[in-house]
Amino acid sequence: MASLGSHANVWETCLQLLGRRGYRLTVELPDAEDEEGQEAWLAEKDGFTFWADNPIELLGLTAVYEDVRPEADRPYWWSEKTVREGQGLRERLFDETLAAQETRVAELAAQHDEDPGAWEERIRAAFCWAGDEAHAAGHLRIPRAELRRILTDPRLADLREDTEPDD
Repeated sequence: MASLGSHANVWETCLQLLGRRGYRLTVELPDAEDEEGQEAWLAEKDGFTFWADNPIELLGLTAVYEDVRPEADRPYWWSEKTVREGQGLRERLFDETLAAQETRVAELAAQHDEDPGAWEERIRAAFCWAGDEAHAAGHLRIPRAELRRILTDPRLADLREDTEPDD
């Protein structure tokens, strides 16, 4: 489980960190008549302007600037240190994550066959900790579709979200 996650309760910390790093901060509010409008968060420093949907993203963009330290605001300055040869890091991480998920799914299936009681306890513990199907899948670090398949087991009928309470 993450010790820190992307949530609005982290915004103030990010904004204060940006301020300590010398950025001038502003927020642009959506037009009052725009029902789907969203504020825009801006940070400015040394002639560079950074725009994001929230302060966490803003901090990330300024981290790129601080790593690259461009001398001028030219097109694609942020990619100067980005290696473009071979498989990209993004693709490698996706491949590794999918392989790890497949391993966890196989481990759960093996546990189901070898020790059904421990398997059931593991699934129930995930729900107890997480509270709902989406978070339980995340806690187990398996795809939600796989958890839905697991929940077809009659022993877990009470955990399915589509189960209606008895009257």
